[in-house]
Amino acid sequence: MTARFHNRTRRSSSIPRRLLRRGRVLELPLYYLLRLSDLAREGLDHSGSHRFADHIYRNAPSGRGSVGRWLDARLLGLPAVRSFRSRYVAARDEISAFLSERRQRRPGVTIDVLSVPCGIPRELADAAALARQQAEGLPPGVRFHGLDLDPATLDEARQFAARRGLEPFEAHLGDALDRSAYPQCFDFITCTGLAEFLDDDELSRLYGIFFDVLKPGGRLMTSAMRRRRFSDYLLSLAEIRTHYRGPGDLERLTARWAFREVRTRADELGIQTILTATK
Repeated sequence: MTARFHNRTRRSSSIPRRLLRRGRVLELPLYYLLRLSDLAREGLDHSGSHRFADHIYRNAPSGRGSVGRWLDARLLGLPAVRSFRSRYVAARDEISAFLSERRQRRPGVTIDVLSVPCGIPRELADAAALARQQAEGLPPGVRFHGLDLDPATLDEARQFAARRGLEPFEAHLGDALDRSAYPQCFDFITCTGLAEFLDDDELSRLYGIFFDVLKPGGRLMTSAMRRRRFSDYLLSLAEIRTHYRGPGDLERLTARWAFREVRTRADELGIQTILTATK
């Protein structure tokens, strides 16, 4: 299997030229207005990049001039974008709760936590900070890992982990859909933002890999999103091609693998589905 960047969905060399070719001239002013927002410009230029996702997770408006910052704040306030951020919050909280649970039930046992694809591993750093705050320190033997296909992204991940005091943090270069990219087994895997770029066969295969590399009793936390008309229009303008799914879809795709327990829940806006599966 040839590795590919599933999130790099843009195919046109120029979005304005594509709009002109299709006679969508009235959308050109919107395109150039959106480029004032740092969030929109990242999406337009680099599809569903890790920086696009992390801008939403940070929830700090920025852009070109006061208009750009105002527009960025409006975009960050859209229901679909707020829901997008909720998957990061869910991952942070699930990891923190898992670490607390393991501290109580299996003190002193090594715990390996993996983010895949890791991008900027904000959920790991914030989960570690939350666990320290709630339990006066991380359980002994916790090791954090990030797997990503892009070497430059892994460099960013290492630098971010160092700045945030996330240690030890081990970066692994490889394709999430390649079983050989996983150097060991893990106690917790978080995977948000990849499902949207995979078809059903690819996603089911990914869940099978996760099942294989989880230790007995290990936990997977992943997510999916439902379609919302306006946000889907903006994504399609940026050529961010997305697979939309709900709870039933995720349950069906994990059913092939013998997880001991599978739970799904929707976020408060009913857009994001959060799935946790225990081996």
